[in-house]
Amino acid sequence: MRKILLISRDPGGSNQLVALYDQLLADSKNPDNPEIIVIAKDYAKAIWQQNGITAQAWPDGITEADLAGFLAAYQADQIITGTGHMDDRTEQMVWRIARQLGIPTTAFLDSSHNIAVRFKDRQGKIFLPDFVSVIDDDAIPALLALGLVRQNIIVSGDLYANYVSKRRAGQNQSGLLHAEWGVKAGESLILFASDYIREMQALGMTFDVTEFDCLEHLMALLQSSDDLAHGLTNDLTGPYRLVIRPHPKDTPGKYDGYLKQSTPNMTIVISSSGASLDAVMASDMVASMGSSLLNEARLLGVAALELGPLLKAHKDG
Repeated sequence: MRKILLISRDPGGSNQLVALYDQLLADSKNPDNPEIIVIAKDYAKAIWQQNGITAQAWPDGITEADLAGFLAAYQADQIITGTGHMDDRTEQMVWRIARQLGIPTTAFLDSSHNIAVRFKDRQGKIFLPDFVSVIDDDAIPALLALGLVRQNIIVSGDLYANYVSKRRAGQNQSGLLHAEWGVKAGESLILFASDYIREMQALGMTFDVTEFDCLEHLMALLQSSDDLAHGLTNDLTGPYRLVIRPHPKDTPGKYDGYLKQSTPNMTIVISSSGASLDAVMASDMVASMGSSLLNEARLLGVAALELGPLLKAHKDG
């Protein structure tokens, strides 16, 4: 295999492909290393850039009719993509055209959640790539139910987890981020990682808990004098600096109203600065409804508070 084309759009899938890219080029002296070309669309552009990898931009407005010529021009032996969600169908279009061109395709799943929607085209029909790579066995039953055969499912492990461990030993940007966030001596820094639930609700999906419910529950925990609340927040003490990190798919300004809810014991900041790994390493705790940043925190040894199940149990109780 002499040339591989990596195509990604969503942050989670892009992270897995960043780790794959790093693995493929681990031995720069190996003459058998394939040529790797990266194409990034929308949210993926920042992910590749933050990891120091040059990516070509996905052509704006390209149609399915144009895509055959675009892909054929690269003369790739293999096309590897991430997987997206219901707001975009780029990957499905790539898989379909690549099959017409006789180019094998592999898609990397970054989680075992919402699997079916990742393989639906704009008409709601399932379209599968030739191979799917998964982190663990959890996703296999859902893929089999969609019609993928077992021998075309690759259990590759969490490539990004290994990449995170490697990055942990690299340059630490905490000081720069603390300065930008205005962190003061003695403050506990809590990073709230957003999930784009409101945006998915606008597309017709329903949820029992939203990102706003989770943020407000976190704020209440930080302001509480209850011993249980202190345990949930890893016994961190105020004053707090609560940094709200918007998701790349968030509507701009969706959290602006929370800035006025700062108190003498809790200063609220909204910031997307720094790569996600750097933002996590700069924090004392990461809290979220269920963002992938929680997993990054666990891998890096940073306290992680998953608010989705916690809040749902609180509501049910």
